[in-house]
Amino acid sequence: MIYLDTFLYYTLFASAVLFYGIGINRVKEIGISNFYSITFYIKAALNILGTSMLTWLITSNILIPLKLVELFPIICFLIFAVLSSFLEALIRLTTGKSTAEFVVSFLIVLLSIFESTSLINSIVICFSCFAAIIVLLPLCYAFKFRFSVYGAFAIEKYYTLFLFFLAILIIILTTFDISWISEGVIQ
Repeated sequence: MIYLDTFLYYTLFASAVLFYGIGINRVKEIGISNFYSITFYIKAALNILGTSMLTWLITSNILIPLKLVELFPIICFLIFAVLSSFLEALIRLTTGKSTAEFVVSFLIVLLSIFESTSLINSIVICFSCFAAIIVLLPLCYAFKFRFSVYGAFAIEKYYTLFLFFLAILIIILTTFDISWISEGVIQ
């Protein structure tokens, strides 16, 4: 039950996109072909999952006993770079498409390692942050489609109105009372 609460918290209430800013630059550019490719999502999910698991295991089994926890972002970066390069080469060889993406996936991994207390918790946070991006994409796509109906004049103001749209989403999310997630707060 606690993992469901964690998943809901990082997907909806503390959305990685809206509150941490992870992936806002990618979400606003909905027209990019990677967002329509299932291989992009599979590669990103495998990369996030593998990097998070390996970084957590190395951090908890090697860096914490040696009191070198401050080095885990470097270890995370090295693991991420190797795994991302391997998966990108594999996808390019099999499909001929490029699914290169670095910043969003790496920030999700760092967030999951920083905020987790166990390996399973880290995996849940990874998938919930990734799900937050996937949940937000249809809303942004609908906004862009609705906005493009108004013609070329509206395209000049698209990014300004898009930021207002995201601000309204943040306000809506922050008005909900989420004390039911943590039962200890009520006591």
